[in-house]
Amino acid sequence: MSSNLFSIGLSGLNAAQWGLTTTGQNISNQATPGYSVERPVYSESSGQYTGSGYLGSGVSTTTIQRQYSQYLTTELNNAQSQSGSLNTYYNLIAQLNNMVGNPTSGISSAITSYFTGMQNVANDASNPAMRQSAISTAQSLADQINAAGDQYDQLRTSVNTQIGDTVKQINTYSAQIAQLNSQIQSLSAQGQPPNQLLDQRDLAVSNLSQLVGVQVVQGDSGYSVFMGNGQPLVVADKSFNLTTVTSPSDPTETAVAYAGLASQAGTTTPQILPDSVQLGGQIGGLMTFRSQTLDPAEAQLGAIATSFAAQVNAQNSLGIDLNGNKGGALFTVGNPTIFANLKNTGGATLGASLSNPSQPVSGDYTLSYDGSNYTLTNRDTGQVVGQAANLTNPIGGMQFSLSGTMNPGDSFTVEPTRGALNGFGLTTSDGAAIAASSPVLVSKGSSNTGTSTVTQGTVSAGYTLPNTTTTLTYDSTTGSISGFPVGSTVTIDGTPPTSYNITAATPNVPYNPAMGASMTITGSTINNVSLQITGSPANGDTFTIAPNPAGGKDGRNAQSISNLVTAKSMGNGTLTLTDSYANYVNDIGNQTNQIQASSKSQTSLVTQITTAQQSISGVNINEEAANLLQYQQLYQANSKVIQTAQTLFQTILGIFN
Repeated sequence: MSSNLFSIGLSGLNAAQWGLTTTGQNISNQATPGYSVERPVYSESSGQYTGSGYLGSGVSTTTIQRQYSQYLTTELNNAQSQSGSLNTYYNLIAQLNNMVGNPTSGISSAITSYFTGMQNVANDASNPAMRQSAISTAQSLADQINAAGDQYDQLRTSVNTQIGDTVKQINTYSAQIAQLNSQIQSLSAQGQPPNQLLDQRDLAVSNLSQLVGVQVVQGDSGYSVFMGNGQPLVVADKSFNLTTVTSPSDPTETAVAYAGLASQAGTTTPQILPDSVQLGGQIGGLMTFRSQTLDPAEAQLGAIATSFAAQVNAQNSLGIDLNGNKGGALFTVGNPTIFANLKNTGGATLGASLSNPSQPVSGDYTLSYDGSNYTLTNRDTGQVVGQAANLTNPIGGMQFSLSGTMNPGDSFTVEPTRGALNGFGLTTSDGAAIAASSPVLVSKGSSNTGTSTVTQGTVSAGYTLPNTTTTLTYDSTTGSISGFPVGSTVTIDGTPPTSYNITAATPNVPYNPAMGASMTITGSTINNVSLQITGSPANGDTFTIAPNPAGGKDGRNAQSISNLVTAKSMGNGTLTLTDSYANYVNDIGNQTNQIQASSKSQTSLVTQITTAQQSISGVNINEEAANLLQYQQLYQANSKVIQTAQTLFQTILGIFN
């Protein structure tokens, strides 16, 4: 009996020792990342048959069990993946928002300053200092736009670098999980779970889930880990790699590709994962920021720069500079950027220009060829914006030119305005190049006796003027004006407009003094010249159309350039340049606020799930202190059992002595 009691006490002593050891392990690992609290699992030892019944033989320690919830762990990994994506997205878009929202580097104020400078030129066109000041504001604007282009390039380079670094981390964790699968499989064959390795594997999966969205399947060979698109990263003891390659459609960007088995690296062709694949985690946040914010925002700002340059250049070309020469372009702007897909098999070279650079299309596009038709697709939305059997006519606001042959399946990436920022600049540093004066001067005769007035006249693109003066004469008998060049057409504004073809037989254009007339003359001698006559001319009153004798000093064309600040050239004719820039800033600001709110909400969810998960798997110091006291008492009690058994045994020995 004392021998059995001794064994029972010894088993209890061992059980208490396991409890104390496990509790000590828990306490020492309270701050260890990924550690799951452990508990000894006890079971009653088998009984021994006696005539009085089965006699107990003590307690045995079955195993040391991790306190673990697969459900909460899965939920936490999923939440961490989404949080990693949103946090990464927010950190990047916050940088962009700070960049565009900086009042000291505001392009909007630089645009306004430029037009104010042109207003000053209009007021004093012959003043070289005013002209040079306007050139200075133009250079300041160009510097601001170039700086924005550099900042976009730096952000894109940063995203490329982070994508490469994140892919390396993903591969490292995948390899670690595969190795742990193998070790766990081997050690589990001995009959007990290797808790330390199980913790390490779950921690590796947790870290991996922050980098990329994963789905984990528990199998006989360990964890199988899959990305959201179903491609495996880990299966049993095998890991699969991601890699980075130059994007075949845009060599300025780094693409993520699936490389297959790590053990066969370099022997297979990587499969490129498009930005549209929602990878989740940090890698997903990087790709989403680039495709949904960075690229569209740069294109949007590039469209503003393109429209500004096109409008100013067009208006300056309608004027005369200080030297009496016809005005030219004051600004240069980058042409549409085109990249041939690296997988093209044909030898075609594509060129593109904007159909209406004053109202340019923005965004990025893919022009593809299927053997029959050319299709232009918006890369941001996936929407087909145009299709044609040839490239003779514009498609989607762009005119294309093709040399060589596109094979079926070939494609080109077309970025209409993204290159505008780095390519923006001035063509001159000379204030005299500002074509401040209008080339035409319309005036009424000095001997007119009527009450009529006439505007000084304007011209539009493609205008021509003779070197001589053209005189128009009013005839009160016929109520008409004559003197227009034979062969020309005079169009009177109205609803609808009325046109008169001038011939030797029909030289007159009716004029109603009560209504006045705004007219445009087109033809070979005078072309695209407009003027407005109002009031009642007397019979024989004249109006002359002549080259402007002021040379470049009257400021009318500079005024027209300044007036572009209020021209609604953007947003299909609903927005001014500064309106468009305000929308650009607001769009980024609104996106930033939305992503920030989503990120905060997701972080809160991660915290909630972590709290629930740690309530099961985490170490509670107070609970462990209580367990320590419990096992200490258990140890002392079983020591007393052994002591009692020894006393009984000594008593028995004393009988025989």
